[in-house]
Amino acid sequence: MTVPDGVKQGLLALGLEDDIPLPQVFDFEEVTESLGDGDPVDEVVRALVELLADGKIVVSHGHWSEEPVYVTREKARDLLLDKRRYSYSSEEAFGLDRVYYVNIENIQPGFRPY
Repeated sequence: MTVPDGVKQGLLALGLEDDIPLPQVFDFEEVTESLGDGDPVDEVVRALVELLADGKIVVSHGHWSEEPVYVTREKARDLLLDKRRYSYSSEEAFGLDRVYYVNIENIQPGFRPY
């Protein structure tokens, strides 16, 4: 199932600002105003996976107090599909590193981690 373009555009706009922690996307109207009636996490997961497949975002992870490290596309997809990653409380409860995404246009021209 394809995600509405508004969700993807909101995620891309937000990703131009910085490396965005996955749970933070639900704090921004640019994303939430376009979500449908289903599970918002499911919709955001699908949107981010589609953006990753289209080469529009890159994903990194690491402890919140450290500089995140970019991951391979395969690892990025696995991280994006893990719904625990969309909650700050899950990080603490499960001892998870924080996962971030960024719009590829926010990175130096020509950068391609995959």
